[in-house]
Amino acid sequence: MMSHRLPFENRWTNSTHAWEWNCALDRLGVANVRAMFADHELHHPTRLSVTMNIPAGFVRDWLAFHDRRAARQQLLWRATVIALALVAATAAVLDVLIV
Repeated sequence: MMSHRLPFENRWTNSTHAWEWNCALDRLGVANVRAMFADHELHHPTRLSVTMNIPAGFVRDWLAFHDRRAARQQLLWRATVIALALVAATAAVLDVLIV
């Protein structure tokens, strides 16, 4: 079987289980996993697993990874928009000065 590497630190199990858990959480989606984790923390904080025998710590790390990735994407998007706005403003100023 092919060995997969998780994009975040795994302290909870070996790589095979971790990759299966990662795929299961990916299939559920970030919003659904976040809702299930919130429900787990609110109603059953003493249980070890959140869903499908996936430990709460693994789910917490998975959500943190996705939050960091979303923040990086948003930062990149904002930087791109600011750079394009700066280019457009510079072009407008140069157009006024040259004409």
